[in-house]
Amino acid sequence: MIWDLNKTAILFILLIIGGTAIAQKQPAETDKNHWVDSVFQSLTAEQRIAQLVWINTAADKNIASQLKVAGLIKKYNLGGVIFFTGDPVKQAELTNFYQASPQTPLFVAMDAEWGAAMRLPGVMPFPYNMMMGASHNPELIKQATTQMAKQMKRLGVQVSLGPVVDINTQPLNPIIGMRSFGESPKQVTACGIAYMQGLQQNNILAIAKHFPGHGDTQTDSHLTLPLVPYTRERLDSVELYPFKELAQNGVAGVMSAHLNVPQLDSIKGIPSSLSTKILNGILRDEWNYQGLVITDAMNMAGAKSYGEPGKIEALALKAGNDVVEFPKDVEQTIAGIKKAIESGLLTQDEIDFKCRKVLAAKYDVGLNKLAPVSRINLMEDLNSAEAELVKRKLIEASLTLLENQNDIIPLKRLDTLKIACLTVGESTVTPFQAMLSKYTKTNNFFLPEQFTKEELNTVKAKLQDYNLVIAGLHLYESKTRRSMQVGSLQKAKPERPYGLSNETENLLHYLSNNKKSIVVFFSSPYAITEVRDFTPPAGLIMAYQKDSLVQELAAQQIFGGIGALGKLPVTLGNYYKMGDGLHISKPVRLKYTIPEEVGMNSTRLNHRIDSLVSDAIAKRATPGCSVLAAKDGKIVFRKTYGYHTYEERIPVSENDLYDLASVTKVSGALAAVLKLSDEGKINIDDKFSAYWPDWKKRLFHSSDKEDLGWREILAHQAGLIPYINYWSETTKNGQLKNRWYSVQKTHDFQLEVAPNLFLKNSFTKKIYKDIRKSELNPPGKYVYSGLSFLLIPEITENLSGQAYTDFLDANYYHSLGAYNITYNPLNKFPKSRIVPTEYDSYYRKQQVQGTVHDEAAAVFGGVAGNAGLFANANDLAKLIQMYLQMGTYGEEQYVSQSTMKEFTRVQFPGNNNRRGLGFDKPLLNNNELSPEQSYPCPGASPESFGHSGFTGTFVWADPTYNLVYIFLSNRVYPTREGNMLGKLNVRTNILQAFYDEMESK
Repeated sequence: MIWDLNKTAILFILLIIGGTAIAQKQPAETDKNHWVDSVFQSLTAEQRIAQLVWINTAADKNIASQLKVAGLIKKYNLGGVIFFTGDPVKQAELTNFYQASPQTPLFVAMDAEWGAAMRLPGVMPFPYNMMMGASHNPELIKQATTQMAKQMKRLGVQVSLGPVVDINTQPLNPIIGMRSFGESPKQVTACGIAYMQGLQQNNILAIAKHFPGHGDTQTDSHLTLPLVPYTRERLDSVELYPFKELAQNGVAGVMSAHLNVPQLDSIKGIPSSLSTKILNGILRDEWNYQGLVITDAMNMAGAKSYGEPGKIEALALKAGNDVVEFPKDVEQTIAGIKKAIESGLLTQDEIDFKCRKVLAAKYDVGLNKLAPVSRINLMEDLNSAEAELVKRKLIEASLTLLENQNDIIPLKRLDTLKIACLTVGESTVTPFQAMLSKYTKTNNFFLPEQFTKEELNTVKAKLQDYNLVIAGLHLYESKTRRSMQVGSLQKAKPERPYGLSNETENLLHYLSNNKKSIVVFFSSPYAITEVRDFTPPAGLIMAYQKDSLVQELAAQQIFGGIGALGKLPVTLGNYYKMGDGLHISKPVRLKYTIPEEVGMNSTRLNHRIDSLVSDAIAKRATPGCSVLAAKDGKIVFRKTYGYHTYEERIPVSENDLYDLASVTKVSGALAAVLKLSDEGKINIDDKFSAYWPDWKKRLFHSSDKEDLGWREILAHQAGLIPYINYWSETTKNGQLKNRWYSVQKTHDFQLEVAPNLFLKNSFTKKIYKDIRKSELNPPGKYVYSGLSFLLIPEITENLSGQAYTDFLDANYYHSLGAYNITYNPLNKFPKSRIVPTEYDSYYRKQQVQGTVHDEAAAVFGGVAGNAGLFANANDLAKLIQMYLQMGTYGEEQYVSQSTMKEFTRVQFPGNNNRRGLGFDKPLLNNNELSPEQSYPCPGASPESFGHSGFTGTFVWADPTYNLVYIFLSNRVYPTREGNMLGKLNVRTNILQAFYDEMESK
């Protein structure tokens, strides 16, 4: 705690009467008393008054106003400033400027209920109180306000005008609403105490507001004097309850509100902020509260209605306030207080006592050792990863699942869903929609905030073909938005207080009655109460506000990236009661978060990986790349670097598709073998020729491969040679033979090796013959070969009765939501999304982009088992995560655990062969080797597995560390020669960076 208020109060009294016994026993208090005494003695009577006045200011472009504030601070030696709107860097500069003006250090305060972002753009905001209340988790709230305190300290702020502990029992409250923790006095109190502790344990004064309670009013004290008509019994049990509890738990200050509470003070029209009966009578006398009491802004109508500037401030001090803030006129205020002393309304002793309290509080927050605010790394410090992690946890704990009919959430069988994502209130892709699209294929639609019947009908027509609609409603977050951004204007006056128009109501009825839908309210929860005859949709999430991170996490909840924990902090008419909220305990799909959530350091990780990639790009190892890592089922690193080409025209983006090259072996062909093996259609202990009859010997059909087994082939020790240049048989003297090619696709020419270049279908028979007749080396020695993988697609078709690509789509990619894993991407995606590979001077004589780089796969029309797949890192991670989880993902079992374990274990260690079945593995003695000799890197566990690709790709999964790693690049652009990427070990060095970071936890 900042200080023990009761001890401080006793000390004040002892100071006045000259007592010294306690001070002699407490050296720290002696230092404090000495500082307070010395400063106090240096002040004139007028300056002692000024210490009780806080002036408003803003770090904006109004230099004249700022100079005026500085002049008043210097002239009167004012006690404090309150910053409102502005810029963080400018505020830091102004704080230093203002602190240089007075002879006594200033209190710097902010109205920062959800952090400094409430007033300053560019600073990470925390959830509104209403959303915090939905978490029902005081510890998380304390963690959040700890981070808020760090933000404020970094800005040179010592006082936070919060927490709001008003009990919001009035849904139409125009000024509290989302600023309240909820409607339960005990719940609000628990949240308020946690909020206070996070601030004060980090040396920021917390000011509980708006005493005696603004939660059950229908008017705004900025504009009038609201009436609180309840009995003392009701007030004690509701409005006053949290203030009393916080006072007893050491809150540093209480803000007095401008309210008319006739049951507490019968003087007609007297604001509670000016009431001696309410402030001195209840706070001081009944509760023995000795902390600071600070008025709400004295320029508000609720205070101004009772008198002129100067007069009302004097009344406020007499009533029990220690500080008057935001007076309309500073000079009139000080003059009016001096006049009140002269008239006997106030005494100099009262002013002196309050002044000493203020000075003691300044000492407690370190203003006796004032240091300037540094601008170095200011924005980085205000937006720390530590703070973001806390914010993420708090949002996750708060998102409230209100409907989940037939367990629609998390979504299942993604391959059966055609999903429309509708946003109401925005015109461009929202963070909500962007995150939804990371999980599966979606299409986006938009309606403006105040849409018409015609616009609604147009959207309805577009939604007809979709069997699931996910709608995000970006309505008003409060009744007027004043309570969210005080002083800002409404964009449009809503038909109903929370922005729910008649057409929005019609839309909700349509979604609930005519479509399978999930609706998310990024708004005040009270918006639901404005829906007449509300029929719940299949899924309903209350997300409370439209913060970008809230939107992203709400999308993750729908797909099972996170669970559901939140519970309503308020009652919503007859539809839902306080405490409602369904629980989902476990995530079932990948979660998108930051490294800190799994104990990694994002700054350190980014610096190391950025350095490795920057060096690679500078040395022309690759023009760009995409890097992704997932730990414990959480994607914690996803970053793109560089450009598609060295010409630097198109930057790499997360959605770009890369040619996977031999990573296709484990993400395509091997995936098919895994499934067929699991279904009993392939026995890996059988001979391969049992599934590929061309390898069987018969009359006039020679073969030396009849006895080769699946297990040996997949472990690359069957004796097959690595590669055959099939394409060269279709050329002569560097030119394509006319008998094999056509520039048009016809019945006989179906194999597209490049745009508008088709190979004759019958060439595949020649390939199969070449493989059968290829040299066979003695078995038992590890020699990497891709020949057998060229045969797996046809084996798959023969065993399944489906086309190879259809088989993969149906059994893996589409149900995983991995629609960005595909062969021949030009058939589905624009060329601009596909990263080019090599200028093929050997075969196709053109820049390769969108068709497979590997020539052996090209002669199969781009659909082969050894190469041909394209993917982005995000969707490839889903497949590899499924492998890591031993065949399960999204509550579906794709491959049995036993099959996955068999394929990912080392098969023939006695032959010094590290390989699994299809999968690559670390060197057998990897932990004994130097970093330079190890493969893939020193940190990889013996259980890990993966594969690399010739174009500069790499995937790795490590069950021991629960790690998935994806690296995609086009290192073969513009030529395959050199392989600087391999020489620099970029892919594996980045992998090691993740291992090192995990070990450093």
